[in-house]
Amino acid sequence: MGDGQPGLHAQGAVIVPMATAAMLDSAAFARINPYESSIPIAWEDRAKKAWEYYVEEPLVKNCINSWRTFAVGDEIKITSDDNAVKTEASDLADRLDISEFVKDMILQLLVKGDAVGFKRYTKDGKDLEEVTCVNPVSVKVKYAQGQLVEVQQFPEDSPTAGDGLKLPVEQTLHLKWDAPAFSPRGNSLVLPAFESIELLRDYRRAEKAIAKRWATPFRLIKVGGAFGQKMVMPDQKMLEQTRDMVNKMDMKSGLVVPFYVTVETHGTEGQVLNVEEKVREVKEDIIVALGLARSLVAGDGPNFATASVSMQKMLIMIREIKHAARIILDWIFDDWLEIRGHRDKSVQFVFNDLDPTDAVDLKKLLIDLYDRKLISRSSLQLKMDLDPDTEEANRESEGKNLDLLDEKQVKPIVDMVVAGIMSIETAQQMLGLDPAKNRPGGDTQASLYSSAGVGEMCDSCAYFSEEHNCCGVTQAETTFDSPACRFFGHKRV
Repeated sequence: MGDGQPGLHAQGAVIVPMATAAMLDSAAFARINPYESSIPIAWEDRAKKAWEYYVEEPLVKNCINSWRTFAVGDEIKITSDDNAVKTEASDLADRLDISEFVKDMILQLLVKGDAVGFKRYTKDGKDLEEVTCVNPVSVKVKYAQGQLVEVQQFPEDSPTAGDGLKLPVEQTLHLKWDAPAFSPRGNSLVLPAFESIELLRDYRRAEKAIAKRWATPFRLIKVGGAFGQKMVMPDQKMLEQTRDMVNKMDMKSGLVVPFYVTVETHGTEGQVLNVEEKVREVKEDIIVALGLARSLVAGDGPNFATASVSMQKMLIMIREIKHAARIILDWIFDDWLEIRGHRDKSVQFVFNDLDPTDAVDLKKLLIDLYDRKLISRSSLQLKMDLDPDTEEANRESEGKNLDLLDEKQVKPIVDMVVAGIMSIETAQQMLGLDPAKNRPGGDTQASLYSSAGVGEMCDSCAYFSEEHNCCGVTQAETTFDSPACRFFGHKRV
């Protein structure tokens, strides 16, 4: 060290310590560092990566779509106790394609952890013109005391350029998944599976490399060499003949070669990594991370009790997703009812969803409890996801106009008329008939009315059975000296 500086020889050559050389590029082995986390720090990067996994990984796509299908289904129907409001709301749902909008919002909410919706009014402000599902990655939100105060949308290719486009807060809906109220952003459902998905991809790359090694082995053709006391030295002609012979051979049959030609194959020796078992375990970890029960994936479990608890947990999560869908629908239709002048009206939403459990036995149990007067009608309807107020209004509207072809509605009224509990005129009014226009005109129909004269007895009635002291119409016990009823019929002489 002639000049006194460390790391320099007298001739001026530089000696770099090995530690310093290793620090020249700290990211040289970053991709194979086992301690490097595959979860990005920034929320936008996590959302983009989650969407990448959803698009590229069939397992992730299947799990997310299963949650969405279980909760929302393929179509959302709108109903109301007011027929006019129901018709307008159904037209609005068809015009704005509400079902697809809700499914897109739920998909963004589960995959990216955020869902942003924007609604635009008509020019006169009396109706909704459009609802749009906005990419949450392109949106910056700001909260103050738990309330959304500012929403800005930036171009997706350059999210930091310019001030962005400010969206009106009153026209914007921001939903967060699995996050506290003070958190400005939600957490993706795919986030816990990031590490397992990267491990699965590593296994796939290893399996692909092994498959290539086995499918395309490296072969060496040896011509000549020492054979006992004889040394064979191949010339150019011998090499070309051997090459042409191998190239023209039929791969389905054997090839006879001279004794000095041998073939060595490289690439198929050594043990093969048991990737299949590893991949199965990683797939189970991914599905569990996405919220599904391991028993549904692997088909096993400790016992039935734990599997049942896992199923109940899934049902609760489905209700949470459905609750988010109801928030989206309320955000649309509550505002629509107000601007259309239907503030005193309400709409209900019917999800054509799937139930992963067989609820037939439970519904039968609830009906049995109601038949035994152990639970009320309202409790039965609530357990079956029905609104008691709406059903009561529907029953009142249906009771005003009975279906004459429905035996279940007409038969109880006819039975009460036959038993003498209700008059024919009252029954006609309940069935929507005019008693003045439906008076009987023949002897057979007239027998339904009181045709007995004053002082007539059952003994003079054709329906009276003297042997059993019974009326043949009402099947009630009577005596010969009882006053005749309105079913009186004269005996044939």
